Amino acid sequence: MKFSDVIGNTEVKEALVRMADSGRVPHAIMFHENEGCGALALAVAFVQYLNCKSHNGEDSCGLCPSCNQISKLIWPDIHFVFPVAGEKVTSDNFIQKWRDLFIRNPFFMENELYETLELEKKASSISVADAKNVLNALSLSSFTDGYRAVVIWLPEKMNQDAANRLLKIVEEPSERTMFLFVTHNPERVLKTIRSRCQLIRVLPAEKEEIAKALPRWTGIDPEQAEYAAEFATGSIGVAIRSLAEHDENVEMMDLFMQLMDGILGRDFMRVLETGEAISALDSREKQKAFCKFAGDCVRKIYMLQRDMGAIAGIRPEDMDFFNDAAKRCSQGFCQKALAVISRANMLVVRNVNQKMVFTNMVDRLFVI
Repeated sequence: MKFSDVIGNTEVKEALVRMADSGRVPHAIMFHENEGCGALALAVAFVQYLNCKSHNGEDSCGLCPSCNQISKLIWPDIHFVFPVAGEKVTSDNFIQKWRDLFIRNPFFMENELYETLELEKKASSISVADAKNVLNALSLSSFTDGYRAVVIWLPEKMNQDAANRLLKIVEEPSERTMFLFVTHNPERVLKTIRSRCQLIRVLPAEKEEIAKALPRWTGIDPEQAEYAAEFATGSIGVAIRSLAEHDENVEMMDLFMQLMDGILGRDFMRVLETGEAISALDSREKQKAFCKFAGDCVRKIYMLQRDMGAIAGIRPEDMDFFNDAAKRCSQGFCQKALAVISRANMLVVRNVNQKMVFTNMVDRLFVI
């Protein structure tokens, strides 16, 4: 993974190169991104640049043995930690699936990892078992004369016991050892970990940059790439996922349209039936995805009500529905609806009974 493989964020790449070339590499860096914007790829590219014997001052060569191994995530001195399910289960149990997913799509979303690991129906976290594995790995001598790196993806999923185990080594690692954290929500990372890191913001990409990169990662034609980039909100991961999830998005749109038809048509039984259909989606991840999708749809209605339809990102085939909803919804509906949907998502995350969550959600939406 070279810096040139990561779209956008030129200033961040230049700052990382300056760190590496000056020899002043922080012992802990936390990359903060909107999901799918390439922070994990950037972290791997940084490790590759640091260990490349033939870099040109701007990027790694991509050809030397260290570049070849790091690009495949098989460099012996790079260790990965990510959320898994089970107290005694560790990231190492899934490392080959992690590698395969990264090589296929280094901008993958959280849901995609859980689907790949077949953990979408389980609550995942970074546990003490993974922390022990990191400590054991770093207690051994380095396999190479380069930098050792521990890449921890989604540290906000780390429990307190795991964080306590890692605190000392994160703060005072051995020479030429660094921790690279990739987070989507730094406020949810335990303060004891966050405070020991240098925070680097990975920015969303421009639509043009996403459109240019998509054909390489998906094989679609440039016209499709431009359309997908239009609705990606600066995240190539979102664009790739949306292309792969077309059928799922159709299902989500059908559910949202049924819900709004019931609300606006004052058909309470239809609203309840839609709530049951949402709760029957076959995983918590899909239910969370619906909450996100519904929230996005409500925002589009709000933007239409404020004459901002041109930048709302509405597909032509959905425009009639959204225009009708914008006319029929009260001016205060969208703000209240977003709060209700956000609360439902929070309760799903907390493992509250799904049928209760979504029955309550549609009931609250109906009475707005």
